[in-house]
Amino acid sequence: METYVLIALILVVTTGASLFNLRVLRLPESVGLMATALVASLALLLFGLIFPDIVQPICDRVAGFDFSFIVLDLLLGFLIFAGAFSSDTAAMARERWPILLFATAGILISTFFVGGAMWFILGALDISIPFLHCLLFGALISPTDPIAVLAILKTTAVPRSLRADISGESLLNDGVAVVVFLSLFQLAGGEGHSHVETFGAWEVTTLFSREVIGGLALGFAGAFIAKRALKISRIDTTDILVTLTMVMAVYGAAWLFQVSGPLAIVVVGITLRGTLRESTVNVSERRHVEIFWKSIDHILNAVLFTLMGFILINLATNFTPIYLVAGLIAIPVVLAARLFCLGTSIPFTQLRCGNIKTTLSLLTWGGLRGGISIALALSLQPEMSRELIVVMTYVVVVFSILVQGLTISPLVRKLGITDSSQ
Repeated sequence: METYVLIALILVVTTGASLFNLRVLRLPESVGLMATALVASLALLLFGLIFPDIVQPICDRVAGFDFSFIVLDLLLGFLIFAGAFSSDTAAMARERWPILLFATAGILISTFFVGGAMWFILGALDISIPFLHCLLFGALISPTDPIAVLAILKTTAVPRSLRADISGESLLNDGVAVVVFLSLFQLAGGEGHSHVETFGAWEVTTLFSREVIGGLALGFAGAFIAKRALKISRIDTTDILVTLTMVMAVYGAAWLFQVSGPLAIVVVGITLRGTLRESTVNVSERRHVEIFWKSIDHILNAVLFTLMGFILINLATNFTPIYLVAGLIAIPVVLAARLFCLGTSIPFTQLRCGNIKTTLSLLTWGGLRGGISIALALSLQPEMSRELIVVMTYVVVVFSILVQGLTISPLVRKLGITDSSQ
């Protein structure tokens, strides 16, 4: 019953924060979600200083959660499917080559750029941390949030093709980044796996290849079955049940076969989105499924932000100011990594034919970090420099959502970007 009460409390705080944004702040959903979560965290921190006997046991209980299980095994599949299901499949198909390049080579470059830079910077700050843990931070902070990006870009005059590049890349890089993160997580000894000393280059390559190829194959198989089921269904409640079942079944099968569940879920999500967009599907039926998964994404992101707030309150009792400094320094490092990745990738795509400076500016500033980064940070084990990485992740995500998110529209106007189709 104690766990039930704690979950109820987290949902009460999450709901209150969402209502506060709708009633008072009236910010875009993703921005308001982060802002209200931040306000709720600060309020809880202040309340905890006044009534420590009430707040501290709650924070200790939350800190005792097995976040590796909660995030990686329970929530991640739903988060990624919700992002995939919100995609513009037609535009993504036309922009597939830039999207694939940004989401694959871009993630790998960003992981090592951020990891290497932060390893040197943290060493200069006299913070001792293994290089592998810095790579874990690089992997979890590299993916951009498709829901946050899409919600904000819809309010701007960005052309549909460029919007598809940003949102499509955000979607696919979630899956790729999680594969990279989980590979590094296993090398670091996560979930009982061997440490990096027992792995050679061949073992690492084999692990990564098995995760990617196996995940894609499983995703296509699951998507084939799900499409058949949806063609039989044609009832909105059954459609929701089919999508919900396929997420859990495919993610569970990925665990059994030791392949990438996130990549499999991306394939299933994109395929089912295209299936429900077919002209033969009733509009009302499609709308109900879309609303369901949008709600799931909103709820899970809100809960993750609230949980992060409880974790930070717990860390505040032994606050290390240098961790905050490291987080602030990580902001320009992450932006520089994204600029570098895009700058080295764009010349190999058709985007080079446009205004490269304008495209680079928008793609760099429009790469918002969100729920996936927070989820992966929370899943780290204590011996993986978790406290430091959680603080750095939170600082980068707060800056990304609040500062970058609120200034994308002015940036679009300043760059003179317009959608000729409008």
